[in-house]
Amino acid sequence: MNPLKEFAAFEGKTYAASTRRVYLSAVKKAFKIAGKTSGNCGSYEELLTLLREKLAQKEIPKALRIAPFLSFLESKIPKNPEEEPDYEPIRAWVVDRIEEETKNARKPSIYVRRDLAMLAGLCIAPGQGSPRRWPKSALVVTRQGGGFHVKLWNRKVKTHGLALALVYWHSWRERLDRPEQSRIYRKAWAYSDLLFPNSKGEALTKHAMRNALLRLTVRGEGRVRLTPGEIRQAFMQLDG
Repeated sequence: MNPLKEFAAFEGKTYAASTRRVYLSAVKKAFKIAGKTSGNCGSYEELLTLLREKLAQKEIPKALRIAPFLSFLESKIPKNPEEEPDYEPIRAWVVDRIEEETKNARKPSIYVRRDLAMLAGLCIAPGQGSPRRWPKSALVVTRQGGGFHVKLWNRKVKTHGLALALVYWHSWRERLDRPEQSRIYRKAWAYSDLLFPNSKGEALTKHAMRNALLRLTVRGEGRVRLTPGEIRQAFMQLDG
């Protein structure tokens, strides 16, 4: 067990390099204050309890940004089945809304297709960090008979609505690869190595996933109260 090394590998899929360095530096300082090393820190639960105690006693300053590490430790602690919340209603609602928006959107823009595909990707591969930073190579779509074979992070996508959102987005990316289209949609966007880039070909902002969720808003129900983190947790439950 080496929680520092595991955390570094996990957050590398989620955060930018500069943010990653800040979080790792904070964790190393917290370890030093607590008198622990990455090779001698007990179980995940013991380490989490110790760090929280040090925070409560103000030995570890609140300004030290270790909250992501504490959340990581908490995710590593096995939970009893009876303590697990039932995320099935969330999963069902999100999948249904993605499929409905994908099928019924009238003249959808490239941004609508991208947002729906990002949400579908979050449902399919919740353990791969934020879709904002996924490489283009993570999604593979091949024709098979009269349909499509969709794989995301080497995992076959079996849910029709989620697969459909990814197929539509993949068709956009194929279109952008054509020389005449890349001029229309800007070369930076067309030639980006990211699966879901912004118009400059760079990673989307951290608010992009929350903004994408607004695509699923149902008239009369108000704004969506779900967060990307809750959706990730709901589908991580299936992986568990």
